[in-house]
Amino acid sequence: LYNRKVRPRQVGSGDLVLRKAEISDPTQARSKLAPNWEGPYKVIDVVRDGTYMLATTGYRE
Repeated sequence: LYNRKVRPRQVGSGDLVLRKAEISDPTQARSKLAPNWEGPYKVIDVVRDGTYMLATTGYRE
């Protein structure tokens, strides 16, 4: 019943993606109002399904 309309999306090399901010902060020192996502990052290589090599794009908002 839940997520019935959600369709999986294939991510390939050269795509721009966002990364969860809590993954990049191992100390968990983020405040409650901190952004949940950071990026954009460019996918350089697909290691396996769901695992990607990322590079910064050089511009941030």
